[in-house]
Amino acid sequence: MRCLVFPSPADVIQAVADRIADRLQAQPDLSLGLATGRTMVPLYAELLGRSLNWQHCRIFALDEYWGLATDHPSSFAAELRQRFCQPAGLRPEQVQFLNGAALDPAQESQRYRRCLEQAGGLDLQLLGLGENGHLAFNEPGSARESRVRLVQLSDRTRQQNAGAFGGDPEAVPSAALSLGLADILEARELLWLVTGASKTKILAQALQPPPTTAIPASYLQEHPATTLYADHAAAAALTVDQS
Repeated sequence: MRCLVFPSPADVIQAVADRIADRLQAQPDLSLGLATGRTMVPLYAELLGRSLNWQHCRIFALDEYWGLATDHPSSFAAELRQRFCQPAGLRPEQVQFLNGAALDPAQESQRYRRCLEQAGGLDLQLLGLGENGHLAFNEPGSARESRVRLVQLSDRTRQQNAGAFGGDPEAVPSAALSLGLADILEARELLWLVTGASKTKILAQALQPPPTTAIPASYLQEHPATTLYADHAAAAALTVDQS
């Protein structure tokens, strides 16, 4: 893993946007996995402010709340459409979302897995870090071999995501569809964005070998092309080589 540490979150965003721009220009049909969350909001704004051609790329959403249709205003699909896909001029056929309103979560998981396989896998996946070490919605205890599936969300994760539901953790869905750890680790390159003092402790724990199911994000240590982009606040407790 390569660890890059920057003075501020804004510097992190600039560096990640530079990397995505370089990859897109080198490979216009890039398969790009998108994440949601506060860390990603300024990144999508930065990408939209650049003169980039998105017309040949393919987009895959990382996860989605179970029980929310893709047009629900609090769904991740709606957020990604509003913040990036529509302003970037992406056509509907370029974008794949998990359907949180599907009748059968197992069938929907299998459908999404087939879409990934038909696309030849992900070239580049964006990732954040949950305060309990979750990666996408792979909560503590998730197996390294896990695939796209329905996941029960922890109370801590629901509290962390309550802002999109009027600040009420009880209004946050109790389950979500998510790429599994195995799906994520099969992406050819991973860009891991971690900023803020609230992530200092868990980031340091996630980088301590060996990987453990107690901290799903720790399995990123195994990926040969992961780059951590952290600000000084998040990286304050790191003892790894920051190069």
